[in-house]
Amino acid sequence: MTSQNLHIGPDAAADRYRLLRSIGRGGEAVLYLAEIELAGGAEPVVVKVLDSKTTITPDVFDRISQKWNEQAELLRFVHRPGVVGVREHFEGPPIHRAGDSSTLTGRALVLVMNHVDGLDLRDWRAERTLAGAAERREVMRTLEQLADVLDWLHSGKATPSGRQVIHGDLSPGNVMVDAHGQATLVDFGLSKLTADHQTAEVWFTPGYAAPEVFDGKRTPGTDRYAFGAIAYFLLSGESPPATPEQLAQAMAGLPQIAVLDAEQRARITAICSADPGRRPVNLAGWMKDIRHAVVSTTTSTSQRAVQDAVPAKPAVPPPPAVPPQPAAAPAPAPAHLSAPLSAPPVPPAAYVPTAPASAPDPAPAPSPDPGPATVPDAVPAGYGPAYHRSPAPVPAPEPPRPAGKRRTGLVLGSVATVVVLAALAVLGVQLLGDKDKENTAANGKPAGNSTPKAPASASNSATPSADPSEESPTPQESPSPAASGSRDPGSVKDSNVADLTVLSSVGEIHNFEVGSAKLNTKEYGAALLGSCYVGASVEYDVNRAWSTLEFTAGVDDGSTVEEARVTISVDDKPALFSEQVHLGKPVTKSLDIKGALRLRIKVEETCRDRGSAIIAAPVLKR
Repeated sequence: MTSQNLHIGPDAAADRYRLLRSIGRGGEAVLYLAEIELAGGAEPVVVKVLDSKTTITPDVFDRISQKWNEQAELLRFVHRPGVVGVREHFEGPPIHRAGDSSTLTGRALVLVMNHVDGLDLRDWRAERTLAGAAERREVMRTLEQLADVLDWLHSGKATPSGRQVIHGDLSPGNVMVDAHGQATLVDFGLSKLTADHQTAEVWFTPGYAAPEVFDGKRTPGTDRYAFGAIAYFLLSGESPPATPEQLAQAMAGLPQIAVLDAEQRARITAICSADPGRRPVNLAGWMKDIRHAVVSTTTSTSQRAVQDAVPAKPAVPPPPAVPPQPAAAPAPAPAHLSAPLSAPPVPPAAYVPTAPASAPDPAPAPSPDPGPATVPDAVPAGYGPAYHRSPAPVPAPEPPRPAGKRRTGLVLGSVATVVVLAALAVLGVQLLGDKDKENTAANGKPAGNSTPKAPASASNSATPSADPSEESPTPQESPSPAASGSRDPGSVKDSNVADLTVLSSVGEIHNFEVGSAKLNTKEYGAALLGSCYVGASVEYDVNRAWSTLEFTAGVDDGSTVEEARVTISVDDKPALFSEQVHLGKPVTKSLDIKGALRLRIKVEETCRDRGSAIIAAPVLKR
């Protein structure tokens, strides 16, 4: 039916719902997409109609009508995501053209439900190949939603009186999935009600009906059998076999389940048992075995192995290793200078000096002047100023003095030059940048002049110290407090940015830890990891000093759970952030915390398995 001129409604408003087209059938009832005029606009609804013309006698219709009303009234108590909402139910004139309801005989039973915009599980599954980990996680998430809803309905918690609610015809066609991934059960109980009289054909969906359905029995165990068949359909992409024995054999043969041990396979295939008493009572618990088989052994474990196998990249390049000292020094040096000259590391072969030193002469030199002996290159390229081998600077002419004094002055001047150059080599290793070069020049390193001046120690000191640190104390200086403090943004009070992971918490931390994490394959070196299995909480004193909190939230790629709820609040105000975060779909947020004294972060205790909610790269800004 595609005409928009047909209507249905209660006796007092027979034209209330305009029928657009038929979209399905359950038992002897027909499902229509319809619309109702509200506040000058049309809103879509779904209408199920059982016409009395499909029954044999008025008595049968009356008996079905009573049970229909009871079931429909029961469904009006059910309010939860994952269960279609019931707007109203009534008995009224059959389907008719506008204004013609009074001309028709017969009656109709009508149930009006909210319209769920999405795809049923058949079309939803057809769009997925399950070749990737993300699609397998989607299937697990959908099955877990259905398991939670069915356990809730069967427990009696859905109704004030504690009565169980049974779907009765669970199949892929009666599950809708919207654009946000929310699975919703639709089409409750109509097949049970309309097939309850003896002369009516038992209506069921082949492959999803438990054996007891053919005897007219529908129990929570019936829904569980159908749920197992849906799980097989979603994992295999094929319709389930017709009998319990065939379904159990087919499920055990799925690649993800076939690799398990016999005990695990038996627990999983028990849901397909012909005996309702052997089927698992808790579907959420059954889903843990399925998740372990489908996700944990194929995606999460392999991702964790890859993550563990790849070492974290260092923040800065490591310093070069100190190579061994050469067997022989380039030139002899006075005995009291051997220790300071051997302190600077000798470069590896790759670092070639610009001017090689002359080979030492085995014969005693005619003059005590060391001559070409110089300091070896001590700093690899890129790590500081390089000091090349070069002849010792020629001392400036001195005033006439006695011969003994002049000879001693020349020797001491050369020695002092070597000492100064050795100290400068150590300085080059420890200090970097232009400031280091300026300090080096200030301590007497030649700056390219053709005739550099002799070091002051050559003329001002008659007996140089044996300890080079007395000649040049600069290499012993430690970095400035400002430089060291800048590496810890959380501890810098004047900084405009602070890393939340290095701030001290207020009070006790519950099940939160600081570490690295991976969200949707992206590595984060600093993150807060909170357990969603037992719940986690942490509190910080932000002291009204910060205006913004920026972070990325999600579920750790290595977790065995799909989603977790994260809540962030300040002081006694409503939560600034309270969302269900999903595996593989992290969200990045910037929250206004201006004027806040206390910052509270919480991970709700919502997971049925071990897993971590991640608050990655949390940064406070002024």
